[in-house]
Amino acid sequence: MDRRIRTRRRTLACLVAMAAVLYVGVAPHMVAAADDELKLSIEDARKLAIEHNGSYAAARLDFEAAKIQLDITRAEGLVRPSVVAAKRAENARKNAARALVAKRQDLMLDVDSAYYALVAAREKLAIRQKAEEQAKENLRIVKLKFDSGLASKLEVLAAEIQLARASSEVCSARNDLEMAELGLKQMIGVDLATRVIALDSAVPLKGDVDFEEGLAPALANRPEIVQAREALEIAELEVKFSDNDYTPDLTKRLNRNNLEKARIQLEEVRRAVYVETRRLYLAVRGAEEAMKIASAAAGQAEENYRVMKLRYEYGMEIANSLLGAQVDLTEAKLGALQAIMNYNTARLRYENYVGYPADGAE
Repeated sequence: MDRRIRTRRRTLACLVAMAAVLYVGVAPHMVAAADDELKLSIEDARKLAIEHNGSYAAARLDFEAAKIQLDITRAEGLVRPSVVAAKRAENARKNAARALVAKRQDLMLDVDSAYYALVAAREKLAIRQKAEEQAKENLRIVKLKFDSGLASKLEVLAAEIQLARASSEVCSARNDLEMAELGLKQMIGVDLATRVIALDSAVPLKGDVDFEEGLAPALANRPEIVQAREALEIAELEVKFSDNDYTPDLTKRLNRNNLEKARIQLEEVRRAVYVETRRLYLAVRGAEEAMKIASAAAGQAEENYRVMKLRYEYGMEIANSLLGAQVDLTEAKLGALQAIMNYNTARLRYENYVGYPADGAE
């Protein structure tokens, strides 16, 4: 007993020492600001996150610890062999590997979301700035009409208020852009003093999605399904190795009970993956239709503002109609931009879910 305790203590000490060494090797560090400006594609942002994100580094340590534990179990198995125990330890290592892959998948989705949030914030600022320019132009036109006796002081005041509101919204959009940039820098480990510029633009992701093509790899590779399959394999092994004259009948019955539950669990997990895949697919389709409608609405608002401006200049509309059309145009443009971002986000979530790599793919 004393020898066994001393052996476990030495093993634990080795495990702690190895984890410390691994931590030094994979601990994240902040990307130094070599320049005041850093231009990034979405692929650049993903690579930086893999190298410097602290949460992902911790997941790598968990994986290394699981591999060490597997070695410990194998060493103990030399003294007390157990096929089931070895299988459990191997599955634990595989589960740690899948957890690492899942962490990477989640990290990539978070990075993509932060990156597109920065792109959207930049585009929103541009839309707000354009609205400010239009408000200035509207105020100029209204003042000219006022000087000619064709507009009231109230109309001038309304145009001035709209310009002030547009300027305030530009300021808010700049703040949103700064926070989106900070969010991305925090995610990928870039020095917070460095300015980050997203090279991509706010356009829909190319290509199309196919439900059947996405469902097949999801049913084959999703970690919850793989784990349920392995649980079934262990249950089958327990039934197999208990099928002898030395195992109590109650234990045999319990093992068969566990086997039946494992079969039911696997089927339930398969159904859940199917439902989630379908839900994410339909979300993509819904976002695609919403994007088309929002784009058409923005085009209609653009034409309406152009017509209203001409009609006001010729004295056929009141100032409120012109100012209202300009507000509607800005909101329609923001709506179209948000629809694109919603579509891209839905696509990324779907592809992240069905694109889980097979065991050993990395």
